[in-house]
Amino acid sequence: MAGISLKTMSKTLRQKKIVRVMTNIPTLISEGMSVFFISYPIEKKERDLIKKMFSLCGHCMEVKKEDAIDAATAISGSGPGYLFYFAEQMITSAKLMGFSEKDAMTIVQKTFRGATLLWESQGNSPEVLRKQVSSPGGTTLAALEHFKSNKVDQTIKEGIKKAYKRAKELSS
Repeated sequence: MAGISLKTMSKTLRQKKIVRVMTNIPTLISEGMSVFFISYPIEKKERDLIKKMFSLCGHCMEVKKEDAIDAATAISGSGPGYLFYFAEQMITSAKLMGFSEKDAMTIVQKTFRGATLLWESQGNSPEVLRKQVSSPGGTTLAALEHFKSNKVDQTIKEGIKKAYKRAKELSS
């Protein structure tokens, strides 16, 4: 229900106590991210139950403003799609370099998994980790400089902003 506002839900359902939540597709394997906003003052035990329920699907976070749900839609709701798109490009590149479809998929999946686990375990920022991998004059830096010269960073931010604006349009 991306973009469905609490006002719309409250009016349609004729309820005051409503939780608006944005989950993402990894909830299918209990590794999702759920961001929620509660419309009405509720008791602590109700809030705890809501948190417990969404935690069964992975991780959850309560936000204080409804607008944050539209932002979460653009970041974590759509985020897996962005990663899958990047993975598609990496798999295509691997196949063009001679890897089989199966091997290309394995290399990319394990690269994403390993990088994510490293990020979580070390607690460093992505910037710190990226710099650790980017040797001066090395292969990573060659690719990253190409991305930067083609404004991939700007394109990503603009794309996410478009997703956010679309979520806002849907909730109007």
